[in-house]
Amino acid sequence: MRTTFWQREGDWDGQERARRANLDTGLKIRTLRTVELGEPPDSQDPHGRKRATIVNHFWRRLADLPFPALLMVPAILLQACDRGGGPWQGSVTDSAGVTLVRNPATPVWASGEAWTVTEELRIGTVAGQPEYQFGQITFLDVAHDGTIYVMDMQAREVRAYDPEGTYLRTIGGPGSGPGELSQQAPFVFVDREGGLVVPDMGNQRVSRYGPGGEPAGSFPIQMQSGVPTRWMLDRSGRLMAQLRGLDIPGMSALSEGDPIVVYDTTGAVTDTVAILPKGQMLEGMTEERLSITLFAPEPVWDLAPDGSAVYAMNDRYRILVNDPGGSLRRIITREVPRKSVEEADRNAILRLMREQYEQFGVPPAQAEQIMAGIGFAPYYPAFAQLLVGPGETLWVQRIRSARDMADAAGELAEFDPQDLASPEWEILDAEGRYLGVVALPDRFNPVAVRGDDLYGVWRDELDVQYVMRVRVHRAGG
Repeated sequence: MRTTFWQREGDWDGQERARRANLDTGLKIRTLRTVELGEPPDSQDPHGRKRATIVNHFWRRLADLPFPALLMVPAILLQACDRGGGPWQGSVTDSAGVTLVRNPATPVWASGEAWTVTEELRIGTVAGQPEYQFGQITFLDVAHDGTIYVMDMQAREVRAYDPEGTYLRTIGGPGSGPGELSQQAPFVFVDREGGLVVPDMGNQRVSRYGPGGEPAGSFPIQMQSGVPTRWMLDRSGRLMAQLRGLDIPGMSALSEGDPIVVYDTTGAVTDTVAILPKGQMLEGMTEERLSITLFAPEPVWDLAPDGSAVYAMNDRYRILVNDPGGSLRRIITREVPRKSVEEADRNAILRLMREQYEQFGVPPAQAEQIMAGIGFAPYYPAFAQLLVGPGETLWVQRIRSARDMADAAGELAEFDPQDLASPEWEILDAEGRYLGVVALPDRFNPVAVRGDDLYGVWRDELDVQYVMRVRVHRAGG
C-alpha cells in the first residue's frame, strides 16, 4: 500500500521513506512531515513575533496531516477522448464587456483527432549518483536555454540539469545564511535574466541568485497581508502570490477571498491581479483547534504567458480569466456531474490515516486529536487542477472517485488517495471552447510548459520521484 509519512527529527529511516513520497505545494498537503521553520525575524511590529509564531504553527499543523489532498497525477501515454466531432455546439455571449462561453457536453475532436504525448526525457534514479536522487521535488522551472532547475525541498537545494538531463550544479543548501534555504522553500523560478527567484517561508524572505547560481540578495516576505500559499512568476518578471488570511492579531483575515498579489523587489505589494473565492478546507482552524474538511471547495489558478490569471473554485466548472491588469474578460462554463464522497471512501481515508499514525509512532492521544478535526465535504470537487498549456490552451484535470478506481480495476482496488486526480485532462482552446480529452503519463504531474513540451514530476510504483519532459503532438499540426 502506498503511503505518505510522518517523520520525526533525526529519524533517518523516516527520511528515506519520506524520500519516496510525493508532495504538493501551498495549502494542499501531500506528504506528511514535521519541519523546523526558521526563527521569525526581528520586527518593530508589536504583533510580528506572535504572528510569525502562529504562522509557523499553522504550517506545522497542516504538515501533521497524512492525507495527500488533490493535485495533478495524470495517466497513460495514450490518447483519450469523449465521443465528439463536428462544429462546436456551445454558445458565446457578451455581458458588459465580459465574454461568456458555455460549453456543451460534446467535444470538437472526433475519434483520432485528439492530441497525443510521448516521453522525451527522464531524470532520476533509485540508487547511484546522489545528484540524480531526489527527496521531495516540489517545483521546477526551465530557462530559455533549456536548463532545468529542480527544487528538492527535502535536501533544501536547487539542482540544475542541461536539456539532455546531465547534472550541472547545486544551488542553495540548508541554513538561514545568504543563499541558504529552509524546509519551507517549495518554489523556484527562472527570471528574464536567467537568474533564480526562490520564495522561502521558513526564512521569511525571497532569495535571488545570479545565472551561475551565486546568491544575489533577498527581500523580506511580509505576513501582515496574509500567508503566501502559492507563488508564480510571469514572463514579464512579475512575482505573484496567493494570500490566505488568518484570524490572528496583526494579520488580515481576508474575508473577501484570497488575493493574487504582485510584489516589487522590496517585498511591497504593488498590485492585485485577481481575488480568488474564499477556500473552505481550513474554515474553523485556529491555533488551538485543527479543522480540515477534505474535498471542501478551494480556489485553483494558473497564469498565462502574458500574465493573465485563470482561476476557479473547484466545486464548479466555472473558470474566470482576468487580463494582466486584473479586469475580468472571460467566463467559461460546462455542466459536469458531481461525484458523491461515499461512506466507504471516508472510511478508507480515515483507516489509512490511522494506520500511518500507528506505523510511525504518533502517540495515540495526538493521533485522535488530529482525527477529531478531520471532516469531509459531501461531494468530490468538480475538477482537480488548471494548467495553461501549449498554444494558449487551457487544461482542466478531471476527478476520479474511489469507486471509479475500483470499477476501472474490475475488482476491489488498492486505494491510494494520491490518485484521486484523474489521468484525463479536458482541453479548451484559447477562446474557451471544449476540444476534447488528453491523457498524460501515469503519475505525471505537469508543472512547466515550454512550447509543446510539458515538464513535471513523475513517480514510479514505489513513489520515487523523477523529473520528466513529454512532448505534446497536436493532431494536424
